[in-house]
Amino acid sequence: MVVTGQKAYQILGIEPGTGKSEIKKRYRQLMLQVHPDAGASLQESYEYSAQEINIAYAVLMKEQSEGHKDIANNRRDHAAKNKKNTAWDAPVNANAFVEREVLHYVEDYDGTVLGSFCVAKGKYLWRMDEDFPLFLRSLYQCSKKLLDEIDDELHRCEAIRKREWFQSELTYLLAQQFIDSTVLLKELAKEEGAGVDGKPAFFITAMLESSGGTASVKAGELLYPFRVRQHRLYLQNQAGKELGYLSFWDDRLYYVIIPLFEQKRVLVKIQVAEKPVAKRRRAGKEYQNLHLWIRLLHTDVNRLPENLNLQIEKLLEEYKERA
Repeated sequence: MVVTGQKAYQILGIEPGTGKSEIKKRYRQLMLQVHPDAGASLQESYEYSAQEINIAYAVLMKEQSEGHKDIANNRRDHAAKNKKNTAWDAPVNANAFVEREVLHYVEDYDGTVLGSFCVAKGKYLWRMDEDFPLFLRSLYQCSKKLLDEIDDELHRCEAIRKREWFQSELTYLLAQQFIDSTVLLKELAKEEGAGVDGKPAFFITAMLESSGGTASVKAGELLYPFRVRQHRLYLQNQAGKELGYLSFWDDRLYYVIIPLFEQKRVLVKIQVAEKPVAKRRRAGKEYQNLHLWIRLLHTDVNRLPENLNLQIEKLLEEYKERA
């Protein structure tokens, strides 16, 4: 949907030149009025939809952030720079298995989250300015739709056993198609030099997560990958004893780092943190601070979407064949 600055003011029902605070106030007022999550008692009719209101708000906020005081000149400049103004301008993966929704939180006057709303739909890659839990929700919705279509096709009346597992696996595979690890590593990790192949190394603060009774580790000790199981990278010490699995403080790193190991696209160095051991216990788990360095290998990244699509198709076929 194309929305110019002039149209955006019309949609929000405010005059050109209205200040940022008033634009935000009007936006919250309208979303509280029309959004279905606001509750029936608050909903009223309005000539524009919630989607149109949301896009108009994004256009005006962009104008405000660019600091254009002359509204007429701003609209002319904006049109010249972007004749096809869209609600979302993230890169796309044309080979992704499905399109997904880009979701956006809706707030009331006090900033309380009322729910979420779709601002765009397509094969958009995840960017840092998109809320990550909403990103995962969009993929979970895609996975649900794929399984629902199979159930409808086969006229299944009841959910089959392990459906939740299939949906979780689909979500994980889809996430890899919408996450560019090479880009996000620069955002989520610290870049440290480069190897002889010119590939940079990235430093990440991580953890060893283990159950009680595992072998203790010492500061400065090197650990090694043992195996990947159920999307977890298990680690071992030099003696070959399994210690636990790699964990992260930032949940986003699970979807960036672990797939790289599954795809065998990285070299790695793992060392127990030199600082005093920082252990914490939760539900019988122990956590030990680690230093993690990874370096991307030269691989044919163009084949990854195809491989992932094959994995998704195989999983859907397996779901279809289940009784």
